[in-house]
Amino acid sequence: MAIRFSKKTLDFIQKASRQKKPEWLDKNRDEYLDVLVEPSRALMRDVSILLRNTHAKEVSRYRFPDRGIARIRRSATRAAAQGWYKDWIGIQAARDSGSLYEELPALYFHIAPGKENVFSAGGLYLPSSQQLRRIRNWVAQDARPLEQLLADSYFKKLYPDLGKERQVKTFPRGFPKDHPKIEWLKLTGFYVWRPIPNRQFFSPHFAETLAADWRQVLRLNAILDLWVSKEVESVRDARVPDPRVAERKATEWDW
Repeated sequence: MAIRFSKKTLDFIQKASRQKKPEWLDKNRDEYLDVLVEPSRALMRDVSILLRNTHAKEVSRYRFPDRGIARIRRSATRAAAQGWYKDWIGIQAARDSGSLYEELPALYFHIAPGKENVFSAGGLYLPSSQQLRRIRNWVAQDARPLEQLLADSYFKKLYPDLGKERQVKTFPRGFPKDHPKIEWLKLTGFYVWRPIPNRQFFSPHFAETLAADWRQVLRLNAILDLWVSKEVESVRDARVPDPRVAERKATEWDW
């Protein structure tokens, strides 16, 4: 029988979040392994194989977690303020940025009880100030790579727009309020996410679903990789994207 998630997975997370004693997990470790850890480990193994079969070069630097996966108990330091157990599980396939202060665009999967609380995601959720400045400057100068991606039928079927949960309340400093891409410039994170219905989450074929989602996220990450690695001039006085900016070509994809 395939190792997969089920309603028991969500029930276990919900039950764990209500516990007040750290030893609770030790007494329920078999169930924890069965409904959460092993399905998570199997998912990452299968997804990594599927992605490497089709996008070996693009995912070569991504680390798909195996050990320490699906941790639900908090450290004693955090437990004092937040409780011993989380009410969610996050699994990330990330790359080494070479910095303690910056992350690279990643692939993300989230599990929690409740409506739209199981979702696939990716991109750059917490860019550094330097990364954010570079991305905004690119968006202000020439947003065509991002526009084309979000207009692509394969991509927008899953991710119709960038996540809007993280953005400044007013306007970003250094950019005109009437800039045509002001809504993107207000973002403080550049990422996408989509809720996954239970029928997909509980399916024995869920690895294929998540792999398909993450193939699209890799396209976004390729653009962000380019933008955070190259500086552009300040666009304090820009009103429209500068047509003189040289055409840039992101990584080509074969879908």
